[in-house]
Amino acid sequence: MRIGRAHLGVRATSTVSFAVLALVISAVLAGGTYLTARHFLLGQREDTAARQSFVDAALVREGLLTAGAEVSEVLDSTSPPPGAVVVIERDGAWYSSSLDTEAEAIPTHIRRLASKGQSAQAWTLLGTQPAIVVGVPIPAVRAQFYELSPTTELDSTLRTLAAVLGAFALVTTVAGALIGRAASARVVAPLEDVASATADIAAGRMTTRLPATSDPDLAVIVGSFNTMVEALDQRMRRDARFAADVAHELRSPVTTLMTSVTVLRGTEAGATGRRRAATDLVEREVRRLHRSLEHLLELGRLEAGVLELDRGPVDVGELVTHTVRDTMRPEELVTLVGSPLVVVANKAILHRAVVNLLDNADVHGGGTREVTVGCAADQVQVRVADAGPGVPTAERDRVFERFVRVGSRGSRSGSGLGLSLVAETAHAHGGSVWCEERPGGGATFVLSLPAAPASRGAGA
Repeated sequence: MRIGRAHLGVRATSTVSFAVLALVISAVLAGGTYLTARHFLLGQREDTAARQSFVDAALVREGLLTAGAEVSEVLDSTSPPPGAVVVIERDGAWYSSSLDTEAEAIPTHIRRLASKGQSAQAWTLLGTQPAIVVGVPIPAVRAQFYELSPTTELDSTLRTLAAVLGAFALVTTVAGALIGRAASARVVAPLEDVASATADIAAGRMTTRLPATSDPDLAVIVGSFNTMVEALDQRMRRDARFAADVAHELRSPVTTLMTSVTVLRGTEAGATGRRRAATDLVEREVRRLHRSLEHLLELGRLEAGVLELDRGPVDVGELVTHTVRDTMRPEELVTLVGSPLVVVANKAILHRAVVNLLDNADVHGGGTREVTVGCAADQVQVRVADAGPGVPTAERDRVFERFVRVGSRGSRSGSGLGLSLVAETAHAHGGSVWCEERPGGGATFVLSLPAAPASRGAGA
């Protein structure tokens, strides 16, 4: 079983990359600096210990050349650096300036070289502390001089240096991460502009364009994107004009047909049952065609932006109540929750959207069961519940597309444009529409529009 690998976003990837790069660079620089400084300080300390040992060895030589001088007396007269220990070997006897330091503290190879007349230097331990031991032969007095110098202060210096360099590496890493974050934000910003513009276009705001930029790398992309959107907008406008023109041209013939059907109704006295059935069928289809043409014309006006010419405050509760009454439906269906329930909208088009929701419930949903108007999160919502078979979850978005009929709700008596007109009305007002399951069975269609400032905060 393969476990999917999590992918970092552009910002996170850029931030991590800059941080890792800064960490590597700072670690290399800090490590190189530490090693260089350590090498220099150790060399300097070894040179200092060697010079001090030769000076002290010369003093011991002069002291031992004095007639009758004892080694212990000469040791007492020496003044090694603080913490240093002087050890002298003469004629097989060992003398030390410290009671805690014996011959065993001096490495064997240093003693061997000194006994052969060669100066030598090495690292050793003085107790538990690292130290430098220098062996100097003094053949004039048949003695070997050893000086052990502790390096405690050097170790402290190196630890401090390591801590400072570590802090530097940490600060550099954090700075690298911040720089990476800032750089990624600058890189992603144009993509966010494109995403925002795309979302606006998907919501129907076809006037959206990307702002011009002086960046030569982005100018081509911005230009191409705006050209594409302009071409798409023009194409949609042509299609909308074509549909509106066709609907307008068909309006007169359809009106003539409806008049003719009315005339036929007046001559039905004594007509056969087949003729009456044929007349009923023609009348029903002509009326459906008339509704489709009206809806197409309404959609054309919405897409052409006519809605913007006539907006004003609309009391949605009052509008829904009047619409239910005017369409010969019982007013008891309507429930108003809270007040005021006001939106800024085109009243005529909003009325048409409510009628379409009611017609959809009656034609496709087994009849309207309840209509609720209320506020929710600064939105005024019209909820139309029906008693039909409901809408499958997978089809609840498609049901608002043009000429789409879903499952057992797909009655042929509708125009197939009613819910599309509701969706266009919602989008044109900055709102939304959706379908959800009704408790107890059926479907509830919800039209949600931004509440006017006076309605915000009203209870739902």
